[in-house]
Amino acid sequence: MAPRFVPGADTTFRALRHRNYRLLWLGQTGHSATLWMDQVARAVLILQLTDSAVMLSLVIATRLAPILFFGLIAGAVADRYDKKRILTLTQCVSTACHLFIGSMAVTGLVEVWHVFVTAAVAGTAMAFNQPVRQSLIPRTVPPEDLLNAVALNSTALSFMRIGGGSLAGALLIVLDVGGVYLVTAGIYVLVIITTLLMRFEGPERTRPRRDTGLFADLAEGFRYIASQPVLGIVTALSLILFILGFPYQQVFVPLLATRTLDLGDSGVGFLAGATGVGAFAGSLFVASRSNIARPGLQLMINMLIFGGALVAISLQSTVWLTALLLAVAGSMTVTYMAFTNGILLSNSDPEMHGRVMSLLSLDRGLIPLGAIFAGFLVQAIGVRPGLFALGALIILLSSTVLLLFGRRLAAITSAGAARGHGAPPLEPGPSASPSPVAGRAPNL
Repeated sequence: MAPRFVPGADTTFRALRHRNYRLLWLGQTGHSATLWMDQVARAVLILQLTDSAVMLSLVIATRLAPILFFGLIAGAVADRYDKKRILTLTQCVSTACHLFIGSMAVTGLVEVWHVFVTAAVAGTAMAFNQPVRQSLIPRTVPPEDLLNAVALNSTALSFMRIGGGSLAGALLIVLDVGGVYLVTAGIYVLVIITTLLMRFEGPERTRPRRDTGLFADLAEGFRYIASQPVLGIVTALSLILFILGFPYQQVFVPLLATRTLDLGDSGVGFLAGATGVGAFAGSLFVASRSNIARPGLQLMINMLIFGGALVAISLQSTVWLTALLLAVAGSMTVTYMAFTNGILLSNSDPEMHGRVMSLLSLDRGLIPLGAIFAGFLVQAIGVRPGLFALGALIILLSSTVLLLFGRRLAAITSAGAARGHGAPPLEPGPSASPSPVAGRAPNL
């Protein structure tokens, strides 16, 4: 059945004309809302219990460490098993975690170890959720809509930096932290429903399960990635953002709100929302483009601007200027990740998408090291000097990468990354759909 176009579907929102992608995107929106609400609520809760920047960084590390430990295995699982079932299971686990910590907080029984245990369990669920969710995108849209779909996925995440962070901040005015967690559990129920509503014509695995074991699949993934230099280069460059960049929103934003700008607990949500404004604008910009010239070079340009924004934030104390600069920083990070995901998906074979996307988990799993480093940096020299040091280091490293690898980055053209025409599709197997996007449901 030919797709039915909706207004504007041929431009910024064209990927939403595909039914399965609409459901995946709605699920991403709800999932992102809970992630950002959790980020605000967990930071407020641990600061209420301990009033310690080091404890804040440690709970962030606990939340993200499972991505490092399970990320690559999660990618192999995503390529081997039913993606829809994996998504549903991980979302049920996250719902249970939010119900538990919310109930403990509402009843006044919450303790520090509750915060850490639920952070670890929810982080493990997220480690399996993200590679599956990302690797499903090419199965819900045709190749020419791939970058648009990736960018709209980032738009959902970015919008919920505004909506999720701001909603958490607003709820903290009338509810306690436990009430916020009970609201997020309700949102997760809706996310589970959108996942269950997705329908695929063919088998939901990219290929039939083979006789080889999970670790053999993992080894195959390493061999494949080693044979594709673009995948290795782009993933390695992401280390700068994950280790040095992301602590700004997980460690420094709560501390700027509560300690430096004296905005209180609800101010954490306000500043998180400010980063989301910029991220939302940046993701819409990428979604509106059908062609991005030299996306490899654009990665490092984004990082230079991002580092400059962090340095500027550290040098001033005005609330609204801080919010504006956080918006710039948010815009740079989300467009960076949109370019990175587009390059990886469009330059890899469909049957390897789960393992290729899980390669980013090796980088993302190092965020805890950056968070711990940031926490001790704050403890040693203060909030503003610590933020200045991180921004300056990002600028230095990004400049060095441009000098050393500028030609290789320039060789990554928009032909694959922006149009989704990177690696040629595999020949359909016995149970694969003959259509260009296997298992894509008819559009309604």
